[in-house]
Amino acid sequence: MRLNKPTIEEFESIIAFYDDVTDRTPDMERFARWQKGKHPTHDGIRAYIEEGSMYLYKDYGAIVGAMAVTMYQGEDYHAIEWSQQVLDNEAAVIHILAVSPDAQGKGIGSEMIREAIRLAQTNGMKAIRLDALASNTPAHKIYKALGFEYCGQQHLYAENTGWTDFYFFEYKEVTHIRCIEKEKWDEALKLVKEVFMEFEAPDYCEEGIADFMHAIGDESYLSMHCFYGAYQDNKLVGVIATRDDHHHIGLLFVDKSYQRKGIGRQLIQHILDMKDKEPITVNASPYGHEFYKKLGFVDTSEEQITNGVRYYPMKKY
Repeated sequence: MRLNKPTIEEFESIIAFYDDVTDRTPDMERFARWQKGKHPTHDGIRAYIEEGSMYLYKDYGAIVGAMAVTMYQGEDYHAIEWSQQVLDNEAAVIHILAVSPDAQGKGIGSEMIREAIRLAQTNGMKAIRLDALASNTPAHKIYKALGFEYCGQQHLYAENTGWTDFYFFEYKEVTHIRCIEKEKWDEALKLVKEVFMEFEAPDYCEEGIADFMHAIGDESYLSMHCFYGAYQDNKLVGVIATRDDHHHIGLLFVDKSYQRKGIGRQLIQHILDMKDKEPITVNASPYGHEFYKKLGFVDTSEEQITNGVRYYPMKKY
């Protein structure tokens, strides 16, 4: 998912988008309780745009989703007993997330939150937080499913609701991605072997398994790659290796306990953010084939078999 920062020239179209969300979202008065002009406020949206905190998701030029992601927290967040104490400029906060009523129920909101998490991580934030009305139970479920935990509540005043309860949430799985130096490749390759044997080897014949093991033990092959690791609490939980100036993914493996949590997606996005606009390729295993499709990779030919290794040549433009 690609998010764009709007300019102030888009202010009116953004206001129109939020007005439409407020008017047409089912059960708005029951859950989020937004009111046009009162929340989100026009001044607030203008401020987010001007400070560079506003993000839009567009489809064929039309706004489909919008949110603000600030690289700081306000005073309202001080009263909560967070799991970690950080400075205001070390905590990112997600605000006014909205998806067009015509696109709701398609997972766009969840993808936007994942992008907000990635933005915060890229900016070195130590915490990622958000708040929601106590009445907004559908949003609570989404936040919890994406790794946010309830940390407390406050009784606060808002122009659209009056005095009411707000719930505060914090993301608990902050992933840091950094280069893996050569002297630490052994740790990365240990993870690669373990994940390969459990999830990919069952799709290969003995020759294919042996060929893969030979490759990741071949110094000349490995030296063509740049290795990056995903870390949580300083634990290596995912590995990606690329070559040809980040234009080809040679390895991508995520620890069993951390799969289906967006780590593979974050590793790939990290590479996409570093490379130029040329396409990126991968020879996807049968196990990973559908995963790459979901990220926008397309098959460039039918399944191939080389030395017993099965793969689908794929490319993302």
